[in-house]
Amino acid sequence: MDTYGKYWLENLSVKWKILAPFSFLAGVVGLSLIVLFFIAFGRYQDAVVEDRAKYLSNSIVYALETMQHHSELERYVSIVGADADVALLLVVDPLSSEVLVSSRGMFRGASIEDLADLALALEIREGLESPTSRAAVMWGDMTASYAVMAPRLLEKDVAPSEVLVFVRLKTSNVIAQSSSMAQQLAIGLLAALALAMLVVSKLLYDLVISPLSKLSAIAQTRTVDPETMAPFTRRLDEFGELSRSVLQSFTEARENANRFELQAQSDSLTGLGNRVLFKERLHLALAHAERSGKVVALMILDLDNFKDVNDTLGHDVGDQLLQRVATILKESSRQVDTVVRLGGDEFAIIADDLDRIDGVLVHANRILEALSEPQTINGHQVHPGVSIGITSYPQDARDPEVLLKNADLALYRAKAEGRGNIQLYRHELHLKVIERNAIERDLRTAIAENQFVLYYQLKVDTETGGIVGAEALIRWRHPERGMIPPDVFIPVAEKNGSICKLTDWVLAEACAEIRRMMDMGLPPVSVAVNVSALDLRRPDFTDQVAATLVRAGVSPKYLEIEVTESTVMHDVDQVIGTLRRLRALGVSISIDDFGTGYSSLAYLKQFPVQTLKIDRSFVSDMTDDLNSHAIPQLIVDLARNLGVSVIAEGVETEEQRELLLSMGCGQAQGYLFSPPVASDAFVEMIADEVCFPRENKVAEPSESPLPVSVA
Repeated sequence: MDTYGKYWLENLSVKWKILAPFSFLAGVVGLSLIVLFFIAFGRYQDAVVEDRAKYLSNSIVYALETMQHHSELERYVSIVGADADVALLLVVDPLSSEVLVSSRGMFRGASIEDLADLALALEIREGLESPTSRAAVMWGDMTASYAVMAPRLLEKDVAPSEVLVFVRLKTSNVIAQSSSMAQQLAIGLLAALALAMLVVSKLLYDLVISPLSKLSAIAQTRTVDPETMAPFTRRLDEFGELSRSVLQSFTEARENANRFELQAQSDSLTGLGNRVLFKERLHLALAHAERSGKVVALMILDLDNFKDVNDTLGHDVGDQLLQRVATILKESSRQVDTVVRLGGDEFAIIADDLDRIDGVLVHANRILEALSEPQTINGHQVHPGVSIGITSYPQDARDPEVLLKNADLALYRAKAEGRGNIQLYRHELHLKVIERNAIERDLRTAIAENQFVLYYQLKVDTETGGIVGAEALIRWRHPERGMIPPDVFIPVAEKNGSICKLTDWVLAEACAEIRRMMDMGLPPVSVAVNVSALDLRRPDFTDQVAATLVRAGVSPKYLEIEVTESTVMHDVDQVIGTLRRLRALGVSISIDDFGTGYSSLAYLKQFPVQTLKIDRSFVSDMTDDLNSHAIPQLIVDLARNLGVSVIAEGVETEEQRELLLSMGCGQAQGYLFSPPVASDAFVEMIADEVCFPRENKVAEPSESPLPVSVA
């Protein structure tokens, strides 16, 4: 068999593989039976003709033996010869070949040799020549002749010992008489054959073809289940075994598919749904709300200090914190709510089927309170904190993508408000986005057109009031909007990556300012420049600082780099490497807003830091609450133990100055001494040797002031 034939046979359905051979076999059997029937029927007809001929000849022989008169024999032969199937009856004298009696008068007394019908004469002669034992039917065209010698003949003039009885029949007439029986027999045989075929076909269909077809249909519809397969699995034959195997295979496949679908829609770490499930459920919730007229609320939650936890306590603690947060979110939500982890430390909650949005605020506050509580993980106390942005359908938007953007805007606003709070989406947030986009667009032009300017805020010795340094603060002098404060454009610059260009510009301007004071013969003071996390991750940042100092001709000891506590907690190893290279260059390092970050004490010894800056929030609280003295005092004591300087920012009153001095804080900056001033005013203050003496001595310092941050 060629390749095509094998392919065709292999791809033929089992049903046709069974039906085709069976149909062929049935056809062969049917055809064989028909042939056998015709053969048997032909023999049956011959037997009928022969029996009829023998019967007639025997009746003539009997008449010869019993009748006394020749006339009686002639009359009897005439009567018998009148039958429709009789062609001719003769009684022939074998000695004289004379016809003694005939059913036809024309042959009576005639000699055989004188007969015009040569075939008849030949048949009679054959009968005369054949002995009685060999008597047989002689078949002619549409006739059948039979000749037999009679042992006796009634007396006449001649009395031979025996005579020849010759019978010629019309075969068609004889057969016609038997055809009715033959037809009945044929119909019976065909009916029996058809019935047998039907019975076999029914058995074949019920036992093989029907189960195969049903199994195939079930497999194609992929609705294989115990109830559907029950008629087959109860069978004890091969189909039962096959059905049970198919059911088991489909059950396992369905379980695997469900497991894979669950894995595709769930977060492996927390067990919550993931972004795939979030999109699906959000579409379903909005569709249901559209039909029912209900409200859908979408909350986006982001942990406030997760990056710090990962960097300081490790990813294992971070993962356990995410799992703890997931549990809290599930316990704080309704069973019908969808809680998912979108990625990283960002979660989402879909609260649908609501009548009003008010209940969601209660829900959000409950989550905020729960996540504000410290969590103990592996012996560490973790304060996760969370910011939440909320939007609703249909009030804020009807499209799921727009709703998600709105929730992100609300979350962004919540973080901008100081974290740890909840913000509902307002349409004004879109205006802020437009404003932020405009800032980002104009920022590129501002860098190219040098629209920035540096302001300087003095650093003062808390004891003597003398100027010991300054902090360089960038301002944007927009040609249309006027002066733009840094808290407006710095976050945008950090987001789009242009912060590095701004840092390079500030470094160059600050070094140029130091150089200018030196050229004027003024005593140079150190100038602090704030840098971002992106700057510290630049592989060429140290080289850039060194090149700037060389171009300006300024000693590294007059430059101070300020980094926030949260900044140094990003990519700690890389940041430590950058800070150490800067320190090796001779540049001073200070940590700004110290005490507001997360667990930086674990890494503080590794940082090459010369100064800690007490955040203004701790300074402003000192005069309002005696208990608030503890944190500034703790920072001062820590700095003393580490052998580094300490400076307080945001000092606005003499009382704050005296309290800080009594704690041992040797430096301060704030509006008590001077607001940020332009370059000319700053140089003038240095030239005039401006001093800010103490007005009152509220308390004597417990320790002598720590050394200033400039080497």
